[in-house]
Amino acid sequence: MRVAIMQPTWLPWMGYFDLIDQVDQFVFLDTVQFTKRSWHCRNRIKTSDGSKWISLPVFARLSKGTSLDTAIVQPEHRMRKFSRTLRQEYSAARAFEVEFPALAEHFSGISDGASLADVNINFIHFAMERLKITTKTVRANSLPKFDGRVMRLIEICRFFGADTYVSVPGSADYIGLDGMKRFEEAGIDLVFQRYDHPIYRQCGSSFLSFMSIVDLLLNAGEQAGAILRSGHRDPIHALEFFDVSRSESGGKENNYGAA
Repeated sequence: MRVAIMQPTWLPWMGYFDLIDQVDQFVFLDTVQFTKRSWHCRNRIKTSDGSKWISLPVFARLSKGTSLDTAIVQPEHRMRKFSRTLRQEYSAARAFEVEFPALAEHFSGISDGASLADVNINFIHFAMERLKITTKTVRANSLPKFDGRVMRLIEICRFFGADTYVSVPGSADYIGLDGMKRFEEAGIDLVFQRYDHPIYRQCGSSFLSFMSIVDLLLNAGEQAGAILRSGHRDPIHALEFFDVSRSESGGKENNYGAA
């Protein structure tokens, strides 16, 4: 039984969906504090001028520690503009005629006053369906409350009877060797995701990696799932990960967010 736990981010990149695809149970960590100017509420698409940030307007009282499930989005005007941008920048994409109507309909259904977690998770589920990913998902706010950053991960794994926890490389710094030992003591294998970003045919010139999954859907259509899975690599055990150079993850940009 494999479990992965991640914050629900806005329009995630391919690696986020690879993480979901390789586990039996995926947990949206929607109880963490919202952070402005983060992957919580923005991501990038490819345009004729390079990458472009697409942001969600979010209302949050940060001084009171607003979480992702209580932060409120106000996106109605912004979503109409976003759909126009997608039409302008991706009209020449191979799968535009098939994928754009579904995307535009999804974005038009986001109304002012929705919670940020709801908006992000609903889109992730939408994309999972397009990618034919069937992993079970659950929100952390529906689970018992567990304290401590590393112990929270362990207790969630125990809750689902997991024997393996798949972490993203970016979480290694706060898990650390002490955290690895805690996983060992709990009888849970800690492994780190490995993902080689595939190169696929994008509209326009020069390939840009680490774009939102929207880019893959509009360019690849029904082939998106196969392209996504072509970058999958077997995860690396924590002991090996901490022993060897992190050249596979260090210095590379991604837009996961963090567990």
